[in-house]
Amino acid sequence: MKTPVDYIFGETLPEPGQVLDVAEGIRWIRMPLPFALNHVNLFLIDDGDGWVLIDTGIGLPETQGLWETILANSLQGRPITKILVTHFHPDHMGCAGWLTEKLGVEMWTSRAEWLSARSIRLDDSTEFLDNLVSFYVKTGLGTAMAGELRTLGNSYRQQVAPVPMTYHKLADGDLFEIGRFKFRVVIGSGHSPEHICLHCAETGIMLGGDFLLPRISPNVSVWWSEPDSNPLNDYFDFLSGLDRIDPEILVLPSHDRPYRGLDKRVRDLLLHHEERLDLAQEVCSTPSSAADVMRRMFQRELDTHQTRFAIGESLSHINKLLADGRITRRLGDDGAWIYEAA
Repeated sequence: MKTPVDYIFGETLPEPGQVLDVAEGIRWIRMPLPFALNHVNLFLIDDGDGWVLIDTGIGLPETQGLWETILANSLQGRPITKILVTHFHPDHMGCAGWLTEKLGVEMWTSRAEWLSARSIRLDDSTEFLDNLVSFYVKTGLGTAMAGELRTLGNSYRQQVAPVPMTYHKLADGDLFEIGRFKFRVVIGSGHSPEHICLHCAETGIMLGGDFLLPRISPNVSVWWSEPDSNPLNDYFDFLSGLDRIDPEILVLPSHDRPYRGLDKRVRDLLLHHEERLDLAQEVCSTPSSAADVMRRMFQRELDTHQTRFAIGESLSHINKLLADGRITRRLGDDGAWIYEAA
């Protein structure tokens, strides 16, 4: 779902272990990821005597090795003094604990993101896995796939260093000053519980995190811990609230490349999900499980890791349709939820 936005650097990317200046006082780092989405963008912001780091990369040895190179060569002799984590996902929170301890600095994030990171990182219980399997059986994936997902287990623990035990809380509307930048904290939900974006109207820059990607939609999923949630409605609320922001602002996203064209991108993201809602409702014109909806929405071969996100994304559309009264739900004889168009 591409949008014809203006990629201000064309195809230029920072090399692994190096930085690229994207605006006065802002440096771009691109860290590798071991997934189909193979990178995450991190940003260093000039704070005078030091740098504030936005996000940290996944907590794996390769990332830590690249950090050693960046710390030695790319900071102009000035230290990282603060770390801000936009949300709890492994590619953002992964190295936060390792870096805060190594550098002797503190972390800023929102309360729900810190609580999510702490609770998931610490949970290695049988009850966690039992609840996970029960959830996926109800989606109609079947016991075999639910068993594979149980084997995959709590992969968060393998991808995230121990999460800092203390943090500084950021809330929607807070002013977060970094050097010459006066960033207003913009918090939204849907992709994660209290995802942080940073908007500086004076300089025309917005750090969009995973919420404002230029080429793909962020994953908006229902998870086993909150099976009746409506995250897609939360994401719609976030996107609809961006009409007050200059459409020509420079967006620094967590994946892909910096771009201009926020208004066009927001329009396309909303349209994309409306089309997916219509598709999900069409599937439910005959009694269907969430897995049936998933197979129509994602018509490609999915591995176990991808299936977990695809079924969650399908459920986010199903739960919005339920909330809007467009479909109904009943429990089938096999223990899976069955959905039908109202």
